[in-house]
Amino acid sequence: MRLCLRCLSEYRGLWPVGLPLLFLTALLPPIALTMPLVERYLVDGVVLAKRVDLLPQAVVLYGGIWLLTTTVQIVGALLRTYLIEQMMLRLKQRLFAHCERLSLAFAHREHSGRTIALFVNDVPNLVNLFSTTVLGAVGSVVTLLVGASIMFSLSWQLALVAGVAPPLVAGLAGVITRPMRPAARRAQEKAAELTERLQENLAGMREVVAFGQEQRQGRSFTTALRDLLRLRMRLTLMDIGLQTGQSLFSLTVTLAIVGYGGYLVIAGETTIGTLVAMRSLFAHLFQPASQLFGMMSGVQKALASAERIYGFLDEKPRVVERPRARALRQVRGEIVFDGVSFAYEPGRPVLHDVSFVARPGELLALVGPSGAGKSTLLSLVARFYDPTAGRLLLDGVDLRDLTIADLRDHIGIVFQDTFLFATTIGENIAFGREGADEARVVAAARAANAWEFIARLPQGLETPVGERGVQLSEGQKQRLAIARAVLRDPRMLILDEPTSALDARSEHLLQAALDNLMRGRTTFVSAHRLATVQRADRILVVEGGRVVEEGTHAALLRSRGLYRELFELQFGAAAALDGAQVSDEALAAAQQR
Repeated sequence: MRLCLRCLSEYRGLWPVGLPLLFLTALLPPIALTMPLVERYLVDGVVLAKRVDLLPQAVVLYGGIWLLTTTVQIVGALLRTYLIEQMMLRLKQRLFAHCERLSLAFAHREHSGRTIALFVNDVPNLVNLFSTTVLGAVGSVVTLLVGASIMFSLSWQLALVAGVAPPLVAGLAGVITRPMRPAARRAQEKAAELTERLQENLAGMREVVAFGQEQRQGRSFTTALRDLLRLRMRLTLMDIGLQTGQSLFSLTVTLAIVGYGGYLVIAGETTIGTLVAMRSLFAHLFQPASQLFGMMSGVQKALASAERIYGFLDEKPRVVERPRARALRQVRGEIVFDGVSFAYEPGRPVLHDVSFVARPGELLALVGPSGAGKSTLLSLVARFYDPTAGRLLLDGVDLRDLTIADLRDHIGIVFQDTFLFATTIGENIAFGREGADEARVVAAARAANAWEFIARLPQGLETPVGERGVQLSEGQKQRLAIARAVLRDPRMLILDEPTSALDARSEHLLQAALDNLMRGRTTFVSAHRLATVQRADRILVVEGGRVVEEGTHAALLRSRGLYRELFELQFGAAAALDGAQVSDEALAAAQQR
């Protein structure tokens, strides 16, 4: 019941359309049910009475009622369509907005295909609960009440015969629709799984082809299709059983009305016109009666979708803005990790009591083995997650006391895995700053050494990049990501493996651009390739979620710890020895930079 009330609450704000639609829905049955009365008048009062003079009047009356009925139906259909589209728009807006509010933890836990299925499958099912079930119930109830009154006024005997049908239909609907909700839920889950598989295979088509897994993936997809087919066939069989039973009851009652009504006509207890009208009235009444009880099927399907939709909307984001969060207008860029620990899952920490200070304008590098926690540290700076213990401070203010939008407005990020939208190169760069003109976009592309390849393209900035940037090389995509960060002109930078996809020449070109970009900004750089971080003001060596070493490149080489071990693996022991033997003057200069 609580779920149904929550579904009905979606009507809020739509009363200017909903009330007129409800009125027309309730008005239509009385108008339509006058047709059988006109038919009775035409048979008894005109044809059998041989009143030719009344024939034009009867025809005009019949046509006028048809025209009025059709007009009400057309206006109602327009209002219904508008209501449906408005509700679809509102629900999808809420789902999309909630997607953006949820933390990255949810995105990492849930497959995007299941979320897409909410938009594609579940929202239409839920909207049908309003557009078909609620409005249909109003029309059906009014039709039954008005129609039953007319039938009893014409012939109470035939009205009692017709009254046998609704209880029989209700009993049949109750038996058949009981298992429909769990079956509908399983069908929706399987449809979501199918969407998930399809999206995954399209995104990973390169890997599927490269490893010759086309047939295997095809068999897996076919299996999911067949499972969904079986579930939907079961639902269809339930619907067919309900409809067949309803048709059987309709035929039985119709034969009873015709048979008993014929006897009453012969006995002189009723007229032929009354029998024709009663037969027509029953046809008008049985359809809404069947729909009223058959709506149970639609309700069960809609509630199964409602459970999924509201389950998603009830998902709480892990990163929330405090009620009195404030903005920082003057940002120096000092970041303090104060005893920070973090776990993606309870009881499984990936960071342990991390403490350090990134001074304003300092270039701070994070190095260490894969899985050490470098990317997690960077995610905490951008507040994609909140610490499970300890705190992060920006210019002395806890990040949780700042508005999320203002914090991220001062941060530029270049991710390790560059994502480009399926639009043009220029629009992908301009994504970094809303409203940026072409001159600023070009300047950002030049600063990132991306203009060199953009200018060679026939369409320049207007060149489509394809889905996920498939038209570009990894190095080109990464330079566009850096241009996007340049355009943002942030106070703090987060560079997660910024040169990992570049060749030696591109990396050399890009390093100068990065040097210009990082000057005067607090910068965090995570890198496996240690050549990228040698000029950092300080290097933090992360292992097992802890900062195990800290210092300049030269000082860390001298300490003969993990950093030196990693350096020797990449460049050899001789290079490490040469690097450690820097002069004290050079070391002091590096520390002051």
